[in-house]
Amino acid sequence: MFLQSVASVLRPWSDLYNGSATVADAVTFAHLAGIFLAGGFAVAADRAVLRASRTDTDRLYVLRELHHVHRPVIAGLVVVALSGFAMMLSDVRTFVPSAVFWVKMGLILLLLANGWVLERVGRRLLDSPWEGTGWRRLRNASLRSGGLWVLTLLFGVLLTSVG
Repeated sequence: MFLQSVASVLRPWSDLYNGSATVADAVTFAHLAGIFLAGGFAVAADRAVLRASRTDTDRLYVLRELHHVHRPVIAGLVVVALSGFAMMLSDVRTFVPSAVFWVKMGLILLLLANGWVLERVGRRLLDSPWEGTGWRRLRNASLRSGGLWVLTLLFGVLLTSVG
């Protein structure tokens, strides 16, 4: 009953989204662009962290790049979340009860949390690039990041095929 009430309140948006290919395409484009922007930068930064050599110069370069890449990754994830929310609002009766949808939302939250860890550890390592435990934590966070991105994309594909 509650979901039915929410769906009727959101009916104007649902009608606009489902009745206009331009609106639906624009939201889908924003969603995919956010994924490609955030995911591309994040995966490239993760790869650089995992390949960082033992020299001080290479580590400092990677840490500085990691620091600078954080903004576009967060911006991309915000676009993904907002456009995904807009898609969800267009058909709440399908998406709200969908376990796949909520797993994907959880993965996006985990990506944001892991990004926060990457940024925090990276910032600390900028002061001391030879700290062994810090690099181990940074590498582990980069490995997690790659896995989370793959899972998020797989659940996104699954959600598209189910929804």
